[in-house]
Amino acid sequence: MSIIFSRFFSGVLFASFLFLPGAFAQLSKHGNNWYFGYRAGLDFNSGTPMPTTNVNIDSYEGCAIYCDANGAAIFYSNGGGDNFPGAYGLRDGIIWGVNQQILYNMNQDKGGGYSSPQSALILPKPGSTSAYYLFTMDHNANLPVATNRGLSYFIVDAALNGGTGGIVQANVPVYKPASECLTALPHANGTDFWVVTVDSNQYDFVVVPVTAAGIGTPIKRPRAQNDKVSVLKASPDSKYLFADGELYAFDASTAAITFRQLLPLSGYSFTFSPGSRYLYGFKTDASTEGIIVRYDLEATNILASLQEITSPVSFSFNGLMQLAPDGNIYFNEQNEDGIIDLKQSIGVIRCPDAITPEVTRSLFLFDTDPTNSLGLFTSLPNFADYIFAISPTTDTLSVAFCDAAGAILTPQGQWLSYQWSTGATTERIQVTAPGAYTVAVGNECGIRNQVINVTKKVLDFKLETPVIADSCALFPLTLHTRYSGIGTILWSNGSTADTLVVNDYGTYFATFSNDCSISDTITLTKPAQDCCKMQFPNAFTPNSDGVNDVFAPLLPGCKVLFAELMVYSRWGELMFQSEKNTDTWDGSTVNGTNAQADLYVYTFRYQIEGEVERVEKGEVTLVR
Repeated sequence: MSIIFSRFFSGVLFASFLFLPGAFAQLSKHGNNWYFGYRAGLDFNSGTPMPTTNVNIDSYEGCAIYCDANGAAIFYSNGGGDNFPGAYGLRDGIIWGVNQQILYNMNQDKGGGYSSPQSALILPKPGSTSAYYLFTMDHNANLPVATNRGLSYFIVDAALNGGTGGIVQANVPVYKPASECLTALPHANGTDFWVVTVDSNQYDFVVVPVTAAGIGTPIKRPRAQNDKVSVLKASPDSKYLFADGELYAFDASTAAITFRQLLPLSGYSFTFSPGSRYLYGFKTDASTEGIIVRYDLEATNILASLQEITSPVSFSFNGLMQLAPDGNIYFNEQNEDGIIDLKQSIGVIRCPDAITPEVTRSLFLFDTDPTNSLGLFTSLPNFADYIFAISPTTDTLSVAFCDAAGAILTPQGQWLSYQWSTGATTERIQVTAPGAYTVAVGNECGIRNQVINVTKKVLDFKLETPVIADSCALFPLTLHTRYSGIGTILWSNGSTADTLVVNDYGTYFATFSNDCSISDTITLTKPAQDCCKMQFPNAFTPNSDGVNDVFAPLLPGCKVLFAELMVYSRWGELMFQSEKNTDTWDGSTVNGTNAQADLYVYTFRYQIEGEVERVEKGEVTLVR
């Protein structure tokens, strides 16, 4: 019998993007929402910051927030409270959740300090997909060292309570005395972190390893000067630290800290550019209020590279500076635009890595806290700025596609112009061939390149053609898959096993999936002819009466490709041999004489179309 097998392959496109180099090289959205000050906020998710108000936030100086991969806030905190009845009164430290609900109240005696400029910092917990560290830092507030809470941490798991978040650990002490300053840098291994602060008694750097195993033993590193530090910043590329006018080189593998030089810059209002080339801050000369300057850290003489970016203003009370997801730097200040009606001003430094950056003061004005007699706040969220890093010239991405449809290439970020190596000037292009595609993307800050390496994935998968052992007893039949690599199998009946047992003719298919997907189909078609049912008589009477006179296999419905019949006496003497399936034995010997009545043995070697070669053996009785 002949069974028809047919197959059909199909592929499905799943393009995967990999950002290189390392796990920390990214244009992430983890800092796309900012909550700060008195019920204030900025939302960067549209590409242009939009002010938000009536946010459930109360921060005078320090605060922190962390967003998911889509830019939605997961949780945030002001870092701690204050039980000193100062100008802003008694305040509680709060951790707020995804819905701006209170996850944890630190009251006035846990966590950090309300007037610490960097009272909070949030990092993803290494080894976890839903847990985060909230580090808190106490303030100075003229308190004795003995009462300083220093550096502590909380663990927040965003997956708890149906995805609204919950506290796993609270107010775990790490190091004291330490106060005011707090930052973090990614470890060179791309997984762990270094949390950095300053000892408020001996003034050394304190470096704390953060790994999947937990919080490591703090490491002390000497500083160039012996004084307190209010704000500590790390460059987005993790190569520099700056604190209290001191520039240091940082080794992300060993946490070695090497002093470079002193730079006269505000110890409170400063930050690095996204490319880490420039250090921005307010000028320290009190006679020139509000002048923003920058230093070129790639200059041969960094001190001489000082460049004034703005002109002086008549009044400026400088708050914090913070790098943002749009690649710009935002700064908090109270100036003449808000001093009369007690508005807090947020300004912007656009294109901070460009030759000519632009500064806009009072881009946003926010209300101040009516219960704060000082009528101001200085806060902006405190981030580990590696999440805003931009490489100096080129970003490299990788895309893999599966089928002839190819892949649609889209640059990272939002730009005003696009120039592809294919000649296209659209934001997206479709490609069907592997290779390296370059796009020069531009905005008001200049042009940078992105290289997208495109590869085609080839999946090795098919349904194997069944080997038919007996065409007259085909079912049950086991269909087998063959594939390489790691993936999942899905048959047409929902089975996920590597094999499928079938009991009828029909079409069966299976899909193999990993990043891509490919299907193979096999069809079992019932033949038009009857089933081949071979039969062997066990006796014959060669007496020429026309009934059962000859011996031969009966092959109804069989299409025989070749056949060989051999008959032997009980003593092994060859009695008959034929190589045609139409030949029969009439009971005569090879010498032409009649064989005696007796029991004879035979072998029959043959092959039927669509099947393997077979050999049948048996006995037949000759009756006279």
